[in-house]
Amino acid sequence: MADLTPISSWTAADAAHLGRRAGFGLSPEAVAALAAQAPAAAVTAWVDGTGVDRTLFDAVMADRADVVPLSARTANPNAPGAVNVPAVPAPHAFLVDGPHTWRHDLTRAQASLAFRMQYEPYAFRERMALFWHNLFATGFHKVNNTALMLKQFRLFREHGLDRFDDLLVAVSKDPAMAIWLDSVQNNASGTNVPNENYAREVMELYSLGVDNGYDQQDITQLARALSGWSFTVPAASIVADPTNPATKRASDGNFRVYDGSANPDGHVWSLGANTTLPRMHASGTITFLGQSFDVGSPPAGMAPGENALRSIPVSRASQCSRFLAQRLLVHFVSARFTSADLADVAAMIQSNGFDMRVVLRTLLTSRFFYAASNRFALVEGPVSWAVRAARALGRSLAAADALPTKGFPAWSSVAASFDQAGMRLLDPSGPNGWKEDVVWVNSNTMRFRSRLAAAIALGAGATAGSSDQLLFPSDVAGWFPTAPASATDVLARLVSLLQPGPVPSTVTDAWLAALWPSSFAWDATGQTKARELAYLLLCSPAGQLY
Repeated sequence: MADLTPISSWTAADAAHLGRRAGFGLSPEAVAALAAQAPAAAVTAWVDGTGVDRTLFDAVMADRADVVPLSARTANPNAPGAVNVPAVPAPHAFLVDGPHTWRHDLTRAQASLAFRMQYEPYAFRERMALFWHNLFATGFHKVNNTALMLKQFRLFREHGLDRFDDLLVAVSKDPAMAIWLDSVQNNASGTNVPNENYAREVMELYSLGVDNGYDQQDITQLARALSGWSFTVPAASIVADPTNPATKRASDGNFRVYDGSANPDGHVWSLGANTTLPRMHASGTITFLGQSFDVGSPPAGMAPGENALRSIPVSRASQCSRFLAQRLLVHFVSARFTSADLADVAAMIQSNGFDMRVVLRTLLTSRFFYAASNRFALVEGPVSWAVRAARALGRSLAAADALPTKGFPAWSSVAASFDQAGMRLLDPSGPNGWKEDVVWVNSNTMRFRSRLAAAIALGAGATAGSSDQLLFPSDVAGWFPTAPASATDVLARLVSLLQPGPVPSTVTDAWLAALWPSSFAWDATGQTKARELAYLLLCSPAGQLY
């Protein structure tokens, strides 16, 4: 059974475990500082994001809005004739999800998220957004709009610790989700047959599990309740795609129920100019999960049909709590949980009223979370794995911002490798998202993990002769508080930075013997060998665990 009682004391190893599982890793120095705090207070601050200094991060993000027309750029930002492109790949060249993300570049959108994950001081919020992105999996290949995809990711960032019913409703009203699962086509007015895609998936994939407490009649009735749930687009949010000026796209959207009322934004979801919303919402009473709802007369403050959606975690609390418990366990604790573990975590979720903030605080302070058997018990997903490596080996935000050439990581140069490594960020192949743990690694995906590792640790793809043009600019000497006196010192420091699972000494001895077969010197050659050792650690079987 899962012992969910809180720990009363902890060690540096415990704090490092929290940093890996509930963030994107911590430096040894940050681990020591965290471990010096009382665990309950430290975890609460970690979950709530209190005590973090966002001043520099917010300033950097505000300063890096991409305002250069896409047509002015060339494929190679360093090529002769490139217009207004910095010599070094930087956030203001490629990355930020600011006012110009409507440029419709998936790689740029992926890069903006990776950049935020690497430098966001409130790491847990980004980790939770990534968790919910997998659960409420929505794909660019159908939504066909990066601005709306990033709007959904911001929803997860801002509401990922709300009560689950609030989050479920917010996602159901989200424009990207409305396109992804055809809510925009759900017309049940009059005798029209409703589109059931979203109603089915909201129970099967997002709240209860397959055939778990509902039937086909419930799907049909919920589809009627949610009919007409769509969005409108203000005229100012309709922009041309620079790659194809004849194509217009929405850079934002506002939730509306298409019920025949006036359209305050003037344009419907498909960008057609309509002063009145189409009539698509059903009327009358439905029976859903054994309860009756008047879908035309919602309670105050709710959209028509919303009370039916909100009833899922209430009328099916047992099924919904077990569904969430399983997802939380596989992502944060272990995929090899027992039925008793699942029951205990589900009961905790119910007892806390599906309040995800309280649920995560409870889970992340529990003896169960810190049990030795749950350390390095999961294979890490490729996005968080790459971000964690970049956090460990890349320059700090302050150090990067202080460079004359703004030496930030060029995530846009490697974001495509996320797909090849098994997780195409913002574009899962279907609404069931990605399977986790051991499914992340196979002979093919490891090839591309090794390429990500090469970019981060070795600076692969750098322009010759300029350390500031590494894909992930780093200062090897800066990895070490004091110059290492031996190869063993190099290994010890890199292990504390990268935090792989336990590596057999026979393996590490062989690495050191191959890299330093004779004498040790901390010179340029020695620093290159340190990069190679970091690469070996990242590519090792133990390096995939967290």
